[in-house]
Amino acid sequence: MDNKDNNKYVRLKRRIYLVIFPLLFITNATYWLFSPYVDRFMGSVLPFLCLFFAIVWVLIYYNRLMRTCEIISLGVFGIYHLFRVYSLTGQLEEGIINVYVLWSPIYFVYIFMVLERKKALGYSLFIILITVAMGIIHFDNPRANDTLIQFYISTILYTLILFYFQRIVSAYIESDILRKNAYYDSLTDIGNRRSVDTWLENEINRCHECNSVFSIIYFDIDHFKKINDEYGHDVGDHVLKEFCSLVKSYIRSSDFFGRWGGEEFIISTNQSLAEATQFAERLRGIIENHSFRYVDHVTASFGIACFQPTDVSKTLIKRADQALYSAKNNGRNMVKAF
Repeated sequence: MDNKDNNKYVRLKRRIYLVIFPLLFITNATYWLFSPYVDRFMGSVLPFLCLFFAIVWVLIYYNRLMRTCEIISLGVFGIYHLFRVYSLTGQLEEGIINVYVLWSPIYFVYIFMVLERKKALGYSLFIILITVAMGIIHFDNPRANDTLIQFYISTILYTLILFYFQRIVSAYIESDILRKNAYYDSLTDIGNRRSVDTWLENEINRCHECNSVFSIIYFDIDHFKKINDEYGHDVGDHVLKEFCSLVKSYIRSSDFFGRWGGEEFIISTNQSLAEATQFAERLRGIIENHSFRYVDHVTASFGIACFQPTDVSKTLIKRADQALYSAKNNGRNMVKAF
């Protein structure tokens, strides 16, 4: 997991904790105040546990010592979990089913949130082993035996499900990243050339089936090489990202926007040639009047072509390219339709 993904995961965990810790506070406070099964020891422990939940929530809310809070909470929850299981095993001999049976799986979910997958599995199995050791002396009791066995088996199953679920999620994320790398430009986060080809093929097939129309706007940044030479490639990359962000904020949700290569881009839009030309002219003006962060002033030249029944993607792009070539030869910063 890279730094960007790791930061997203940490932010997600923080949001979860900000919801979960108040619920734990309310649950344990309610158990402390109203449950008939709270003994003297639990009656003294639960107020401190509620105070602990409140302190941890405040620290996480103000984004302070979150990792420290996680680790300390892991230990506190572990001790609490073991004590509750110990009480649970004793109560089973009296025929009492402790409600903690319903809550104990949450502790193992928390373990897998805090620790790396393999470490979480090892730590969980260690905790389970201790609880099994605590319950062995009760196995000869018929009222406790069956419930304890079911409890231990279900806890192991919860742990294994969490272990493999994390692997499934990781595999899904990896496949999603591979798909994104295959069809999206990593710098500008818009469709790459492969994505453009796929989109155009789909649009051409749709137009053949529905007898509809669409146009492509083929454009590039004027004198982009000069920007790279004068300011450096880092600034050039910033210009490309800002340029694409500006265009994305202006096009419609039904339009496709992709990077054809270098500083060349394509917009596919379900408009006629005249409508697409007007659209490109407005976009040209927006780009010209935009104050870019590092170079202040950037312009772009546009070539427009409309789909014809005999077109394939190559012929459509070729006509748009010829129109773009005309725009650049006639002074740049203009729109030409084929």
